[in-house]
Amino acid sequence: MKIIRKSDLVEGRWRNGMGVSWDIASDPPGVDDFGWRFAIARIDADVPFSNYPDTDRIFTLIEGNGLDLEFDGHRSLAVRRRFVPHPYPCDVPTFCHLRDGPCRALNLFTRRGRWRAAADILSSGAEISHPGPILLFALQGAADVNGHALGEGDAAIAADAITADTEGFLYAARLTAG
Repeated sequence: MKIIRKSDLVEGRWRNGMGVSWDIASDPPGVDDFGWRFAIARIDADVPFSNYPDTDRIFTLIEGNGLDLEFDGHRSLAVRRRFVPHPYPCDVPTFCHLRDGPCRALNLFTRRGRWRAAADILSSGAEISHPGPILLFALQGAADVNGHALGEGDAAIAADAITADTEGFLYAARLTAG
């Protein structure tokens, strides 16, 4: 299992240059043509989101008072609560309207045809067995995963199975190739 500490995340820019982000992990690492990408974004103002062709996103509000996502030609999505995963396609032009101040979000991007993902929020003990990568993020409070301590804001990548116990909320996404 690979542990990624909050203190090791490096600040970067959104693909469209309109915001700040912190990459947690990607496959392959550090390339624009990723199969999957796990990152945190800070949203400081009403702004268009970056467009990623042939890509799906699971968007999870982790800080702030909420926002509305307006999809070109589709229904809007009201994101009012923290720690609720919202999947949607990244190749539809999307505009973000903040409700009451800046927000931060956890994003998992998967390239269609290469990866699929499903995310859950764990609030106590859990066991997950999965034949692909499992991405974890300590949303609130500390967590113990396979005997490794994760502090709030830390992440981990497990190969195929986890046993987790958390004091708060732990994000767990299962990635499947194809």
